[in-house]
Order: sequence, then structure tokens, then C-alpha cells
Amino acid sequence: MSASNAQDQIELHKALAPRYAYRYSFEFSRLFQEDWHAEMLRLLPPRSRRVLDLGCGTGFFLAELAALRPGAVGLDISHAMLRVSEQYVPGARLVTADAERLPFVDRSFDAIFCKGSLHHTRDHVRFLSNCARVLEPDGVLIMSEPCNDNFLIRWARAVMYKVSPHFHPDDKGFMKDEIVELMERAGFELTYAGRYGVLAYLLAGFPDHLGVLKWVPGNAALVRRMIALDRWVCSKRFLRILSFQVVVAGKPRAPRA
Repeated sequence: MSASNAQDQIELHKALAPRYAYRYSFEFSRLFQEDWHAEMLRLLPPRSRRVLDLGCGTGFFLAELAALRPGAVGLDISHAMLRVSEQYVPGARLVTADAERLPFVDRSFDAIFCKGSLHHTRDHVRFLSNCARVLEPDGVLIMSEPCNDNFLIRWARAVMYKVSPHFHPDDKGFMKDEIVELMERAGFELTYAGRYGVLAYLLAGFPDHLGVLKWVPGNAALVRRMIALDRWVCSKRFLRILSFQVVVAGKPRAPRA
């Protein structure tokens, strides 16, 4: 990450840290986030023990990860975010560092999770290459990233990133094929690519941006129904383009003999 972008991201996420804590303060939002996490966690191989949450932010996902894999490490460029994480993961192993310059020796981890961090970087291949370097040969990288396959979502996201002070204008979403290409260029073999998030993502995922469900009676039960509907949509070939996220997993490609 360039020095200027790194500082931009530090300042941006310093301001966002209290908003993230607010985001997870609602039952309906936590239900959605936990389902999103479950979609990623199901891709974790049972043998994985040394796990990194790359771009862990305020630690909400790291708390679930550490419960499954004690000793999981969380890394984020924003120290302000990591300070908030202490309420979710007391005593967690936390590292403040740039994801494009991972401060770990080769083959440090069996699995790396990256929920929405790739698009905050500028040298995407370098970011992913660093992940490959610190993974065991049979390790796995599991990512969830904004998906721009739907032109309406692509347009809305572009506008939001330009007009909202809570996003960096140089951040971007990805077409699914773009993420696949980036992973392959960085030395990964793709093992899974799926879609996630439609109606529940939009209405329940970010009450700090769109808080309409806060005022709806029975919102938690409603979100559960939305999640079920979204899973059906994402399972259909001609409807999955409506999804807001692409979830991918890959392992470092074995070097040629």
C-alpha cells in the first residue's frame, strides 16, 4: 500500500471505528453479520489451526474465529479499529500493520480470512502475493469482496464512494472474473467462488448507513426470512447477479518443477 493511501485509510477508519461498533449493536444486524461469517467459515478446512483475520477491523468476525480456533491473529492498519475490538475479543492477538507488507515469516498460517479488505488496497496483486507467501502450501485464503457484476450495484457503489465521507473514492468493487484473475496472477489456485448478499445485505448489514429496519417491529425475524430468500436467489444461475458480494477461496499454487 502506498504511504499516502495507507495514511488515508488510517485516518478514514479512525473516524469509522465508532460507527462499526454502532453497526453491530442491533440484534438484526448481528444476525446478518453472523450469517455472512458462517458463509465464509464453512470454507475453513478442519485441519486449519493457525489462522489470520486480515483487515480484522473492530474484531466482530475475529471473535467468532477465535472461538473456533483459539489463538487466531487479527491484523489491521488502523490502531483505532483494533482498540474497539478489545470489547469483542478481550486478550486477542492483534497486530497493527499494512496488509501489503505482512510482518510474518513465510508459511506462518494455515488459513487467512479477508472480509472486505482487498478493495481498500491499491496494489491488489501484491496484497494477494503476500497472503500466498505467509500461507502453508496446503493453506487457504478465504475472501469476501464487493461484487460489481450487476451494473446497477456498480453504479450505486461508484456514486456512494464519491459522495459519502465514509468511503475512499479510490476504493472499488470487483467483477467476479476480476477477482479470479487477480488471485491467479498472485499465485493462487481458485477452489471456490460463490455469491452472497441481496436483500438482507442491503437492509440489515449496515444500519449505520441505511437504518430503516431499526424502526420495524420484529426486525430480527424479518431478517431471518430475508437471509433464507437471499440464499435461494444466490443459488439460481440467472438471479445470482443481484448479489452484493463474491466469496472466493484459493490455495497457493504449487511451483512448477
